[in-house]
Amino acid sequence: MQDRQEKFPSTFTVDNFSSTTKLAQNEVKLPIGSKETINEKDDYNPFEHRQTEHATSTAGVLTHLMKGSLGTGILAMPNAFKNGGLVFSFVGTIVVGILCTHCVYLLVAASHEICRRSKQPVLGFSETAGAVFEHGPKRIRPWAGTAR
Repeated sequence: MQDRQEKFPSTFTVDNFSSTTKLAQNEVKLPIGSKETINEKDDYNPFEHRQTEHATSTAGVLTHLMKGSLGTGILAMPNAFKNGGLVFSFVGTIVVGILCTHCVYLLVAASHEICRRSKQPVLGFSETAGAVFEHGPKRIRPWAGTAR
């Protein structure tokens, strides 16, 4: 057992595991300096600094996108078409689809821009919201923790 721990020092065993062990850090560390100097244009590209050893495949991304877009709402779609009428429901479905696609595009664009500004390779949804508030107008900066 001791030999295995020497070979693999990061391996958790029952005798050294604690329920308070942090397995991942979900905190955004912004670089030191004022936000005004961070916001200057620079050549930082977050895609060059990402770890892609266990990246999601294109098929996996498409599956997640379909699952998130359709969800359980697909079960209510026939009833919505019945109550809304065929023409209005078809046009409404197209409009809502365009609106959802545009919102996802804005979220990804904001995440990429805030990754560039804060020099972070990748940010999750909550980290993006918090970092956007931290780099936003001075009036909303105190709300960054709530947004996160």
